[in-house]
Amino acid sequence: MAIIDSTTQEFQSFIKNGGSLTFTVDARDISVSDFEELDSIKPILCSGFEIPPSLVIHDPLEKTVIHRYGDEWTNIVEEIYSRGGRIVYQKQPSGQFLATCTIPANA
Repeated sequence: MAIIDSTTQEFQSFIKNGGSLTFTVDARDISVSDFEELDSIKPILCSGFEIPPSLVIHDPLEKTVIHRYGDEWTNIVEEIYSRGGRIVYQKQPSGQFLATCTIPANA
C-alpha cells in the first residue's frame, strides 16, 4: 500500500498550487486488475504509462462516495484528476512503481 501523508504541508501545497510530486506505490494501489500484462502497457511499464480514472470521478455524488469509502491513494487520485492533473507510473526494479503526479499551476 502507498505510504502517503496527505496532511503534510508539501502535499497540501501541491494540491492547492499545482506542480509535481512523486510517490512510491505498489501495483495493487494502481489497479486491482492485472494491468501489467496488458499489451498496451507491457512495453512501457518502465518508461512510463498512465491509467486515467473513469470520468465518473467528476460527478459530485461519486466524489462524496470516493472520499467516504476510498482508501488514501484513491482519494489522492481523485484530487489530482479533478484538478486537471495526471499520474504517470514507472515500474522500478523493486517491483514498486514511481507515481509522478502533476497538477497545472493554480488549477
